[in-house]
Amino acid sequence: MRQLIMLISMLLVQGMAMASNRIGGVVLDDNDASPLIGATVVLSDEMGKQVMGVTTDTGGRFLMKEVEAGSYVLQCSYVGYESFTMKLTSFNKNIDLGEIRLKSSSALLDEVVVKGEKVIQKIDRQLVMPTEAQKKASTNGVSLLQHLQLSGLTVNPMTKSIATNDGEAVQLRINGVQATHEEVVALRPEDVIRVEYHEQPGLRYGGAAAVIDYIVKRKESGGNVSADLTNGISPLGFGDYQLSGKYHQGKSTFTALMQWSRRDLEWNRENEETFYYPHQTITNREVVASPNRIKYDYITTSLNYNYSNGEKSMLNIAFRNNTKDIPHSFTDRNTLLYQEDKVYEVKDREQSKTVIPSLDIYYQLNLKNGQHLYFDVVGTYLGSDYGRTYSMTEQGETPVEIISKTEGDKYSLIGEAIYERPLWGGKFTTGMKHNQATMDNVYQGDALTKVSMKTAETSLFAEYQSKVKKLNYTLGIGAMRTFYSQGDAKQEKYIFRPTLNLSYSLGKVFLRYNASLSGYAPSLSELSDVEQPMDAYQVRRGNPDLKSVTYFTNRLSASYRAKGVSAEVSARYSYDDKPIMEEALYENGRFIRTYDNQKAFHRLNFQANLQLQPFKQYVSIKLNPYFNRYISRGNTYTHTHSNWGFRGSIIGMYKNWIAMLDMFTSYHEFWGETINKSEAVHSVALGYNKGKWAIQGMVYNPFTKDYHQGVENVSKLAPNKQLAFSRDFCPMFMLNVSFNLNFGKQKSEAKQRIQNSDSDAGILSGSK
Repeated sequence: MRQLIMLISMLLVQGMAMASNRIGGVVLDDNDASPLIGATVVLSDEMGKQVMGVTTDTGGRFLMKEVEAGSYVLQCSYVGYESFTMKLTSFNKNIDLGEIRLKSSSALLDEVVVKGEKVIQKIDRQLVMPTEAQKKASTNGVSLLQHLQLSGLTVNPMTKSIATNDGEAVQLRINGVQATHEEVVALRPEDVIRVEYHEQPGLRYGGAAAVIDYIVKRKESGGNVSADLTNGISPLGFGDYQLSGKYHQGKSTFTALMQWSRRDLEWNRENEETFYYPHQTITNREVVASPNRIKYDYITTSLNYNYSNGEKSMLNIAFRNNTKDIPHSFTDRNTLLYQEDKVYEVKDREQSKTVIPSLDIYYQLNLKNGQHLYFDVVGTYLGSDYGRTYSMTEQGETPVEIISKTEGDKYSLIGEAIYERPLWGGKFTTGMKHNQATMDNVYQGDALTKVSMKTAETSLFAEYQSKVKKLNYTLGIGAMRTFYSQGDAKQEKYIFRPTLNLSYSLGKVFLRYNASLSGYAPSLSELSDVEQPMDAYQVRRGNPDLKSVTYFTNRLSASYRAKGVSAEVSARYSYDDKPIMEEALYENGRFIRTYDNQKAFHRLNFQANLQLQPFKQYVSIKLNPYFNRYISRGNTYTHTHSNWGFRGSIIGMYKNWIAMLDMFTSYHEFWGETINKSEAVHSVALGYNKGKWAIQGMVYNPFTKDYHQGVENVSKLAPNKQLAFSRDFCPMFMLNVSFNLNFGKQKSEAKQRIQNSDSDAGILSGSK
């Protein structure tokens, strides 16, 4: 009898559970949160068999009743929108799914999805889904990007800097918000949903060479504290330390971040230079007399407040401060200078300190029908203090001494507004940006000079993105006005800025082409009406008559992606018309290093990228050979230079372990008459990541005793070669320790789309 009662009770409970199990929610447009009426919601079992289906009402709501316990797949679809899929595992109670937002397919345009690679190729970007193995192997946003091995991007294993393979800076964003490198380091890899890689960003992104946007999970309450700490073991004078914290309360989010980068190392410099005077030639050869010290401290702090009013609006206020203290510069040297039968002792010391506080106020307003407005205003103060002492001494003779000191104050205001909306099956974006700056630099030394300048730059743009069958396109048009005044001298220039992006899908092959015409203004230091002595033979001089430059660039690429393999080949050509480049003059017994609008500068770049995964997700190989060709046409010179190079990396991941090998040959950048030759680096790393904490050991240059960087100037009047090298870097042992601690639930945050900053002090330096 007792067993019968228990059986009846179980059946009643099961029946009540079956009758009460419900799944509900509301389906909305992702742009303007309007309800999608008549959207289809389907519930299927794990085998794909449809169990139940309903449509949404006039409010976008749906309700599924009497759903049996089990595991299901729920899918929402609507004509013209991307489908939404969710797994419901071990479902056994009522569930309110809340808001389900569908994205317009016109905004996403055509795509190529490669199974097994978790990459979606779109017209303007790649959507890269990091694997669990890649997340487990990473300790922050930069290391995650390094492990993704994206084509066309380079992450320096020593400095952790991110650049294109052409050496250009990459714009970083988090959930659409333009972010600093420090903020990306503070990211937790487990929070990253995907990485959006814009290889050909248009005018919308201010002419950036590439854009990386991390799409991350949102917290609802609580917060997190994280740290990423790197220090040298041999030597001890190398350290990068970051600590960050975030706290959520209601609609508000508070964020604090601090990063300290320090260097205290020994460095050596050697120079060789020739001066062709009208009636004689002097050759100087400098060799190391004693090692020189490099010491600096970079400290970055930021406090951020974010208020999100649901889907209506968002306010973000950020206060940032950057401090750079360099008591011993990279250009310092202690050398013996040999000149025929004479020997001189040379000492060159350079110190600088800058403080850059800024206030960034951002407001975002979401309107009806997918329209958005973004406003950003940034006020910045840049205080700088620079000093240099130079001496060249021969025993028994009066030494040549140069002492210079510069104090500067700069105030700038940057304002930007952007409007975007869906239009004719595509997306239309337009915007305006204005930058106004005032600078006062006081040069002290042999003579007192004060330089006061005012600059302004205003740009407008409009951009439309859509498709015709398999051809995706983005058309942009813009204009820029640059203005400059120094004393009685004034000048302005207007620059036309059209852009074109095309892409075409041929199955697993994706073709892309982009072209743009734009311009840039002279830097403040180049415009300075001032002279700074460099040594006993040379003077550096600014040129207030410089004019803004127009340049053209275009790139063609073809990529192939399949399971376990990804390949891309690309060619790029760019042309600067009347670029601002250096030139050497001879006046009154001195060689003048100055700037002028030269004739032209041409760049050609060819590169290939090959990615292989021979053992599933456990091993990833990236190979990147490249070739650069430069043609520099000055008013009095023509130079050419070629550079072959290679970058490669191998990453092995298994459970919580990671091993990595990187190799970079020397990359050459040529401009005007100067070739900058970066270091050749290889590194080996082994790490273990437990989730909440991780530890990694790294060795830089374990297989060589030669670490150096070089600069070569090919002027006919005063050519020179500079070599900087250090034994501290061969080999260099590093230890990285990180931890991530979080508390509370996830919180939804609105997206900030634009951010601006100013870091140009405008000081003309006499250093070599």
